[in-house]
Amino acid sequence: MADGQPGGDVNNIFQGTADIVIQFRDNFGEIHVHAPPSATPSEKSAHALAEAVYRQWREEAKAWDVGGDRAAMAVRWAPRRRRADHAAHTGGDVRGRADQLTDLLTGFLALPKRRLALLGAAGSGKTTLAVLLTMELLRRRLAGRVGDASTESLPVPVLLSLTSWDPDREEFGAWFTRRLAEDHPGLPRIGGRHPARELWSTSGSVLLPVLDGLDEMPGARRSAAVKALNRALYDRPLIITSRTAEFDALSPETVLGHTAVIEARPVTATAAVAYLNSAAPNASPRWEPVFAEVRERPDGPLAGALSTPLMLSLARTVYARPWSEPVELTDRVRFPSRRSVEDHLLDQFVPSVFTGEIPSDDRLDPPRRWSPSHARRYLGALARHLQAQETTELAWWRLHRTPAARLAAFPALVLLGVVLSALATGLGRRVREASGGGTGPWGALTSMQLSTALFAGVVTGMATQMLVRTWYTDHRFGEPRRTVSLRRPVAAARSAWRHTTRLRALSAALLAVPIAAGFEAPVLHTATPGLYWLGAGCVAAAFAVAVLFTAPSDADENATTPRALLRAEHAAVTRALFVIGPLFGVASGVLHYGPDDMSMAYAAGLVTWLGAAGMLILISPWSRWALARTTLALTGQAPWALMRFLQDAHRQGVLRQVAGTYQFRNAWLQERLAISTSTGLRNRSTSLYDERLLAEDGITATSDGGWAFRLNVRRGTLAPIKAALPPAALFTLSVALRNGASEPARLCAPAALFLGIGGILSGLSWLLPRRVADLRISPHRISCLTPPKREVRFDWTHVAEVTVRRSRGRNAETGTYGIHVRLHPDAPHGLRSPKDKGAWRLVCDIGRRPVLPPAVEEALRDCAAERWVPPAFPSVPGDGPRPRATNADDTRNDFTQWEKEFGPSGS
Repeated sequence: MADGQPGGDVNNIFQGTADIVIQFRDNFGEIHVHAPPSATPSEKSAHALAEAVYRQWREEAKAWDVGGDRAAMAVRWAPRRRRADHAAHTGGDVRGRADQLTDLLTGFLALPKRRLALLGAAGSGKTTLAVLLTMELLRRRLAGRVGDASTESLPVPVLLSLTSWDPDREEFGAWFTRRLAEDHPGLPRIGGRHPARELWSTSGSVLLPVLDGLDEMPGARRSAAVKALNRALYDRPLIITSRTAEFDALSPETVLGHTAVIEARPVTATAAVAYLNSAAPNASPRWEPVFAEVRERPDGPLAGALSTPLMLSLARTVYARPWSEPVELTDRVRFPSRRSVEDHLLDQFVPSVFTGEIPSDDRLDPPRRWSPSHARRYLGALARHLQAQETTELAWWRLHRTPAARLAAFPALVLLGVVLSALATGLGRRVREASGGGTGPWGALTSMQLSTALFAGVVTGMATQMLVRTWYTDHRFGEPRRTVSLRRPVAAARSAWRHTTRLRALSAALLAVPIAAGFEAPVLHTATPGLYWLGAGCVAAAFAVAVLFTAPSDADENATTPRALLRAEHAAVTRALFVIGPLFGVASGVLHYGPDDMSMAYAAGLVTWLGAAGMLILISPWSRWALARTTLALTGQAPWALMRFLQDAHRQGVLRQVAGTYQFRNAWLQERLAISTSTGLRNRSTSLYDERLLAEDGITATSDGGWAFRLNVRRGTLAPIKAALPPAALFTLSVALRNGASEPARLCAPAALFLGIGGILSGLSWLLPRRVADLRISPHRISCLTPPKREVRFDWTHVAEVTVRRSRGRNAETGTYGIHVRLHPDAPHGLRSPKDKGAWRLVCDIGRRPVLPPAVEEALRDCAAERWVPPAFPSVPGDGPRPRATNADDTRNDFTQWEKEFGPSGS
């Protein structure tokens, strides 16, 4: 009895068989057994997510050689007051060392809002610490039972890269839950739906977004991302990483609310020596000269380079071979500066892991033998592509955006049409020969029927894709996902119904029924109307297979991988080729059924089969992947076994895997590979900006303390040619399907017509006189007047940010740049449309170059003050990485460097 008082609670612990329990009840009275409460669906989903995320990042940590029993670096993390919220809002400080996670994690969990920003220089261990904190938090949570209150209070961290988020187009909560559903589609359902939305909308802190790479976002998006996070988080926790320079470049009024900020301190000489010695104790004699140099010259270039975790890890990897000589790092003539040591380690990293040696046969699925020079060339080409796209995510289904793949896309499309037409022509010839026909009306009729059957197959393939997009609410065209296997039709039906709405299902049915009924309408007038139901049933079955087995797979709780997505696309291609295509072929064969001669039915069915399957494969992500892989391999930029190479690069620690995409181990490594493997870096004679943009007498001081600039903007644009490509491709494909290559003039006519018109319009735009724009920048406002009397004006009190960025037309980039402003949410309603809150507004075009004349930039910096965000140069194809501008002085230095390298005098 509690406290010795009668009537109190008596708690007994008993273990025994059921008959002893019954005897105990008979002797002492009624027994009440209180079992622990069963877990709710939300708790089960959160627990399953925690297990999946832990498995995912445990494998990544093993590939990076961190965590577990690996030697940890003693990186010190200290609070940082600059650019942090008020101390009263953050609720305390977080400090500690990376090799002692307990202190850091305890300090983080003690924060009232549990929000933390990890800052540091390139390679300072920000992402590594985020991964280690994620794993330690998950380990603590998974140590308890499902439903245990002591562990369920811990949030489930989900680590994502910020490069795929555009705050101008998608709200943070929508992006976060979408990525969670795409990366972990097999989590236990809540009410028949994926639990991402339910877990995110739960009050409190069920999910912890761990966002990596704020600095890797385009410069114009960073401040918008921070503001969007402040709006979306409310009472939710957060961990975010960023380079210090990019974080400081945010506008002064842009602060992460209620977020404690800590910054990585340089690794001391003693800690660097201890780490290198612990990693290879038997190799100490080789490292003694390095240790001595670091101890004797703690401010020297070698000690400075080895003060970051990334360089320490690279040094250990590069000189891991017994015959390697780390003493070369002490050569002060060869390595006079810290940057020279860092560049050397970055350059030698890939050859040190891709040695060209024959792998051991006793390993399970051993890596292939890749030449160091080939591996470096392949990774450099991929790095340049990512730099040109301004992203760090290497997605195999986006590799078709490389220049080689874009150039080959149109010829490949025409070749496909010619091949299909040739097959139809060959079958028609066989049909005529089998039927005893000749070249008269019967021959012409046969060719026309087969061409029509081929075209019908192409159209039904497109209709199938439209039906799939109509059915699914979360279907993103051109992006792969794991789908349900053909062996699980019941699971496919459940998943398909979960991922649609009644309205979408009704719309898809209204689209499918008329097509299926109308496809076989001519059969109703024949003597065998029963064939109508066979043909219509085949069309309906093809639509059903396409819809059902495009449903996301719910069977696997593990994170999505690039290999799994590619296997899903292989399955989709197989399904189109051997299931959906044959069903459409049978329906077409019914239309051409003849009791006396079945050859026409067979030929028409086969042609329709090929047309439908070809179109489904053509518009699938797999076709773009095949085109990109082929063109990259033919141009020597990638191996034929590209996916296997990416897997091996991931195993060797060069790449990291984030759900369905790859990323380079560090953005610094990506930048270095891009610039060090590019060719012709100093052979360009084109200036970065248009020197004629600002007229000689185009600067005038105004009475209100500002400046007026007369800008001469070139009208030239490639937009007409880009707009002409889709209709040229469609019409050329149509001609190729009907006539093949028998009439080259007719085949080339659509492309010549549309591209010719587009080229003429683009050429005329270059010949037109430059458009004059009067740009006025004063301490009160910014305005621009363009003929005929069109003025755009914004007061600085309504402007949150101003920068130079790409201009956009109707849902597409125009290829030109301009000065843009982002308005405050409380700006007058007349300055924006209700659906366009927070969007960028164009003030003034500056042409096809992203750099302003120095005088205009100086006026913006003086008048806009903290609202001015220096532009980050986008990559010029083949010219290496995009320099990162952190402040006005850095922008001016970058401009000078670009002029030196790419200006007329630097060629």
